[in-house]
Amino acid sequence: MAVLTRVLYNVLCKDLAASADFYRQLFGLETVYDSDWFIVLSPAGQPSVQIGLIDQVSEFTPRPAWGFLHEGTYLTFVVDDVFEVLDRARAMGADIAAEAVALDYGQTRGLIRDLNGMVIDVSTPTAELAGREESNFGPSDGETAVDQDDQGDRDSTPRPNW
Repeated sequence: MAVLTRVLYNVLCKDLAASADFYRQLFGLETVYDSDWFIVLSPAGQPSVQIGLIDQVSEFTPRPAWGFLHEGTYLTFVVDDVFEVLDRARAMGADIAAEAVALDYGQTRGLIRDLNGMVIDVSTPTAELAGREESNFGPSDGETAVDQDDQGDRDSTPRPNW
């Protein structure tokens, strides 16, 4: 069996430079690799944690991925203060898809859309936020699949049985 040596999540980007600036400003990420079609970002001092930003129509972008921006995916960043990140995103003019709310599984989560429409789940363990006044520890607003009564909007495509 092949040995897994790295996992890198690549975000397809309409505007690579603007997307890189967005992630650098919002999460304080640093550039690990930079080219005209691909940029790798990482938090300072954490070189094993990386995301790739790739021009959606680069000659190196896999053709089957073209035109399928972020379908069925979202990107999660676990941070020490979800409220601070949402405030920074709001100040940057980012689309706040959902305000932070404490969920039953122990995370407080807010949702942002990046410049490409990618949903970004920004989470902090709820126990770490217990002293914050703005923490919403009430029930969620039906933002998770478990909360959905109507499955009509979901894709009914059969899934492989792996």
